Amino acid sequence: MKQIILIIAAVAMVGCKSTPGKPYENTLGMKFVPVPGTEVQLCILETRVKDYAAYAVANAGVNASWESPNLKQLETHPVVNVNWNEAQAFCAWLTKKELASGKLKAGQRYRLPTDAEWSMATGLGKETGNTPKEKSRGIKGVYPWGKEWPPPKGAGNYAESMGVDSFGFTSPAGSFAANKLGLHDMGGNVWEWCEDWYDPTKKTFHVLRGASWNYGYPVFLLSSTRLHNSPVNRGLYYGFRCVLTNGSGQ
Repeated sequence: MKQIILIIAAVAMVGCKSTPGKPYENTLGMKFVPVPGTEVQLCILETRVKDYAAYAVANAGVNASWESPNLKQLETHPVVNVNWNEAQAFCAWLTKKELASGKLKAGQRYRLPTDAEWSMATGLGKETGNTPKEKSRGIKGVYPWGKEWPPPKGAGNYAESMGVDSFGFTSPAGSFAANKLGLHDMGGNVWEWCEDWYDPTKKTFHVLRGASWNYGYPVFLLSSTRLHNSPVNRGLYYGFRCVLTNGSGQ
C-alpha cells in the first residue's frame, strides 16, 4: 500500500498523463514510470537508436559515431558510441522540443538520472558512502536479477561466456523481463551514463551504471558497481536512459 501511494504521488507531481500501471509516453514513443523515493520518472527503456536518430536528423553536425558502431544495430537497439556530453545534448534537445509543443509543463525537463535515482530504480535503497566512488561495490551479493550466482537464463544481456542470453552484442531494448517498477535492462545491454561525477572533488569522470553485453565478472554485475569515464569518451558498450523531472528544480 505504501508503494502504491508513493507511485500515485510521484505521478501527480510530474503533471503528465501517467497513471499507475500506464506509463507516460512522449513524442518519440519513450515511456516513463515513476520511481518511488524520487521526484522523477525514468524511461522504461535505454535510449534507442531510433530515438537518437530523431535528434541527429534535427541537429546538423551531430557526431556520426553512433551510426556505424561496427556491430549490428537495429532501430530498437540501445544507441551506443555516445558520450556523456552527447547524452546531455540529446536531453536538452528533447526538453526544448517538447516544451515548444506543449507536451511538457514549464520547468519540466529531461536529463540523465542521478546516481542516487539509478540506485532507487534498481532497488538498492540506502547505500553507505557520500559519493558514487565511496558507494561503488558497497552492497555485495545483490544483482539486478536477485542474489543468486551465476545469473539465471534470461537475466539480461551479458557476456557470451555467461550463457544467459542469445545475443552476441546489444539486444533490442526491452528484450528481457522488467523489474518490479517496470524498468527493463537495469542490468546488462549497455552501461548507462548518470549525471554525477564519480569523485566530486576531482570532477574528472562521470558515473556509468548497470554493466553491459560484454561484461561477465561478478564484481561488475553487482547492482552497486559504478564504472566511470571521461565525459568525452564513448564506447560500444556505453549508452544512456533519460528521466523526466517534475518541474520543481529537480
